[in-house]
Amino acid sequence: MADDSKHIMISYQWDSQKTMLKLRDKLRKRGYNVWMDVDKMGGDILSCMAKAVENAEVLLICVSEKYQMSESCKAEAQYAFKKGKLIVPLMFQSDFEPSDWLGPLMGLKLYYNVHDEEKLEKVFPDLVRELGDKARKAQEEKWTPVKRSAGSKALQCSICISRFKNPKTLPCLHSFCKDCLLRLAPKGTKELSCPLCRKSFPVPDGDATQFPTNFHLKELVEEEATQQQVAGGGAEFSCTCCDMGKQSRVMAKCQDCKLYICGTGLEAHQKFPGLKEHDILIFEMNTEDTDEEEDVQPAKASAPAAKTIEKEKPELELKAQTQNWWEIFSALYDDEHSINLFKYWMQQQGTESNWQEAMVNHYLACLVDLEDSGLIGEELLAERQQQVARVFKQAGQYDKALELVEKTLELEKKELGERQENMADLYYLAADIYREIVNSLDLRTHRDPGLLQKQIKYARSSLKLRKTMKGDDNKFQLAQTLRILSGALKDWVSCGGDGKVNARITRIEALQLVDEAIEIFIKLNAKGNIAKAIKTKANLEEKGSEAQEKLHRQALNLCKEAYGDCSVLSGRLHWNMYVLYEDREEYHEAYKWLVKSRDIYQKVYGQHHPQTKQVYDKLQRDIYMDISKEVEAAK
Repeated sequence: MADDSKHIMISYQWDSQKTMLKLRDKLRKRGYNVWMDVDKMGGDILSCMAKAVENAEVLLICVSEKYQMSESCKAEAQYAFKKGKLIVPLMFQSDFEPSDWLGPLMGLKLYYNVHDEEKLEKVFPDLVRELGDKARKAQEEKWTPVKRSAGSKALQCSICISRFKNPKTLPCLHSFCKDCLLRLAPKGTKELSCPLCRKSFPVPDGDATQFPTNFHLKELVEEEATQQQVAGGGAEFSCTCCDMGKQSRVMAKCQDCKLYICGTGLEAHQKFPGLKEHDILIFEMNTEDTDEEEDVQPAKASAPAAKTIEKEKPELELKAQTQNWWEIFSALYDDEHSINLFKYWMQQQGTESNWQEAMVNHYLACLVDLEDSGLIGEELLAERQQQVARVFKQAGQYDKALELVEKTLELEKKELGERQENMADLYYLAADIYREIVNSLDLRTHRDPGLLQKQIKYARSSLKLRKTMKGDDNKFQLAQTLRILSGALKDWVSCGGDGKVNARITRIEALQLVDEAIEIFIKLNAKGNIAKAIKTKANLEEKGSEAQEKLHRQALNLCKEAYGDCSVLSGRLHWNMYVLYEDREEYHEAYKWLVKSRDIYQKVYGQHHPQTKQVYDKLQRDIYMDISKEVEAAK
């Protein structure tokens, strides 16, 4: 019997059925709609299988020698490949090397080892993270739903994909539920690798529960639950701040007094000098009954004293007053792309405003206050400055990011003894910032060898230090450095360098560097970074060539598997496809990729980021304005 709903399809050979049934049940418990032939097959088997593939958002293939030999398995997998479905391999046979039709289909795809139930349990959280919300059933709401705020997703454990319960924080500042960590590192485990950043840390006394509790995160989870109850009418709270008490509906909570207050209590906090500086959390109520499925506006994030009891956005105070700002920063910060932090600032400032500038001014003020307070040591200050520099780089605020990197390098040299790993990180960060600046330029029209010289200098300085260091985390950073140095050398050749460069020798070096990076990333199972390295390698091919297009598309497929359809890397890859078709003078096809790149950058960066502006500038060219009019007329 055919199933028309979107689902995850499990393709397997009968020897692995027992394990796949367990996987099916585990996925269904997580809310996924899973298709398996033992449940849904009937009537015309071939038609039923084809329909199942067509409605699949993901195809999980259980790889083994018998799977490769099975004609029905081959038909399912090849049809899914033809339809462009996301294929996720599960390796059921440890000593098997795919070949014949299966080898090319898997290509560079990273797989999950499911040789036995123990292995399945170990990789299941990673598999769930990759699947995300694909084919996941919507959960019924018990009260009027509250629209998710930017910080709300940060309150979700990335292992169990649920709200944090007793969150524990690793030294890398990533947090997970206590029970989730215990499943990853049972009692007696000596070392734990962070599921997000892959850094490894010793487990205190072999007991993962001894990692420090993230009390701020715990309070945020509890506070959000309160907001949902108050906003949705799921519970009644009495005002504890004034005589009206039981007759008054709670409108806010004072974070300093730890009290729920009504409108009168809120006015008192605005009126009396001793209360004016308190942090007020405004609850926004669902005041109207409606038949439409509209979300209630979220409660405002904690901010300095609200100016009004009306439902208007409080302006951010850009002066650092409490350590709460750093707790919010730590909860939403990410080394690669702090998307949740950016969403938080977009929510506060508005997506149409220049929220990046407001954020930069705010965190610079925070750093000054932090340094002047003397409450932290120089090591922690250096770490915080480096993190803020990364955020500035991600937000396209390159000049401010470079200033912070130079300041932190100076601090390392004068006060901290030039710690090897930290110096390598800072040199890499500087090179990466210059890489972003170069990427925001069109090197075909804007040639600035000086920028590339600085990128190459910093990358080589980082590489020199990395080659003397050990450990998987260092290998990952080494591969990152190899990749951006390879790209810089390619751009150096394209710009003509300083006239002394041998183009052929430099290109060979660039290819060797990026191939070494790809090899390391494959060993480390770093799918997203494999995509980045393949993108770099594609740019070393002849412009507009079939070889270049093949590598770009390979990188796009890996990027989609690692990050989904909307990510920074996806935006860059769509831009590269635009450049490829423009080099071929196929402008209508180039326009399609340019529009996709614009839409992605608009979502992840906002309209004021240099990358977004670059795309908009290209779309203003006469040839693309004409194509745009053609597209509109054809609608």
